[in-house]
Amino acid sequence: ALRVFERRAKTASEVGARSNGDLQIGWLRPTLKDPIERPVFLDGLCINKDKTGHCALYMDDPLQEGKIKYITKSFESHPILFSAASEQLTKQILISQPDLAARYHFLEVPKSAIDNIFNKESPDGTNPGDDERALDIPPEGGTLVLFDSVTVPHEVLATRERERWATSGWFHEDQQRVPLHMIT
Repeated sequence: ALRVFERRAKTASEVGARSNGDLQIGWLRPTLKDPIERPVFLDGLCINKDKTGHCALYMDDPLQEGKIKYITKSFESHPILFSAASEQLTKQILISQPDLAARYHFLEVPKSAIDNIFNKESPDGTNPGDDERALDIPPEGGTLVLFDSVTVPHEVLATRERERWATSGWFHEDQQRVPLHMIT
């Protein structure tokens, strides 16, 4: 079966990928002060004057329509920042505002055993995954399932009692061009 994790509440803005190639990598949970769940995006071509990195996390600015608000300073990308148990690193090291850091969580709830140690209940009393609901799509013959795998976290469950046959394919938007001064 295919298990998808749908959002329980409507979000503040578009989710997934932006037309400029930026990808959503997380969420800011709603609070009493800001009751809307907000998607967090990775700007992989962040240009800054101090040249300290070329990545940064941002959200849509809730106070200015059509503007973005960076929630981190720029940083160099590293795979450890996006692996299991690194959500706490991102919160503690990259996100400078404590109120936003407490609300941040990855797009997909980490599923590794080590996350049981690091991902405790949030300060607001919620647990990772509380903002999603699982929907299982049974493997029935003649079924075609199409969905946006960037905006809908998902997993393929183990088969039972029979062999699995599946065909998968992906459509991608154009890739961002890397500016020449970023190539070393």
